[in-house]
Amino acid sequence: MMGSAKLQNIDLPPMPQVVSKILQIEESNIDVSSDQLQAIVAVDPALTSKILKIANSAFYARSNKVTSLSQAITLLGFKTIKSLTLLVSSASLFPRHRRSNKVQKELWMRSVLSALIAKIICEQLGRRNLRDEAFMAALLKDMGMMILNNQFTETYGMIFYQADHGLDVKKLRELEKKELGVSGPEVSELAMQRWNFPAELYELAKLEHWEIDVSYDEKNPLVLPVIMAGILVILGGYTEYTQNLKPEWHNYYHNIFENYASHLKLEARQKSFFLNDLKARIAEDSFYSFCEELFSM
Repeated sequence: MMGSAKLQNIDLPPMPQVVSKILQIEESNIDVSSDQLQAIVAVDPALTSKILKIANSAFYARSNKVTSLSQAITLLGFKTIKSLTLLVSSASLFPRHRRSNKVQKELWMRSVLSALIAKIICEQLGRRNLRDEAFMAALLKDMGMMILNNQFTETYGMIFYQADHGLDVKKLRELEKKELGVSGPEVSELAMQRWNFPAELYELAKLEHWEIDVSYDEKNPLVLPVIMAGILVILGGYTEYTQNLKPEWHNYYHNIFENYASHLKLEARQKSFFLNDLKARIAEDSFYSFCEELFSM
């Protein structure tokens, strides 16, 4: 066992400076905050270009094409551009040669898709004020697994495959602790603390789907959208290792979805949208292909 002392010695990648600066922006005065955000991002033309590309995907674009950062902030809002900056910057946290690793790419795409779906769930639930926080929380929730895979690539690959490509999350956590002495959620929490993210985000990173019940929704309305988003990525077969689920895994995750859907009072049409229609909508959108491309840049 490596224990907590080893946890402190995990080699955390430094958060890009632009994200660190954005996290320090005080949001109480939205006009001032937006000006500060624009000033920080605008000095990086490559970052600006990537943000604008995502802003013009069908999930974000308005009737007119977004052609400038100031226009993007005006049309999409401070929090949305903040979350897109985090998305683009997160892809650069890991060495380029490691991004071709199949496990790393799988974890990245699960995180990105969970972030997008968590945002959509909040919109469907009438929690639009939480959609950008849900996006960030879902994007970062499994960052610890990516950090471990980056640092202990061979060992973590073995762990991931033994846990049925990460589908058996309980077994995955047991193997992480046995082989590395630390779990993915512990590393996610540590990273977000070091990077000065809000406490509600790194506290959520610790939660596992089998540990929570629907009562958590009353304590923190971000919990169920974020956890359910991850479930839907698996159920929908969005990534290479979630396609063609074994019946036992499909039934397991479908039962969790139904439990959450019942508590959230999702209508039949909403459940059908999440289970049957959403994947096609995402696959057709440039957001998906660009996020995959982003991780290879």
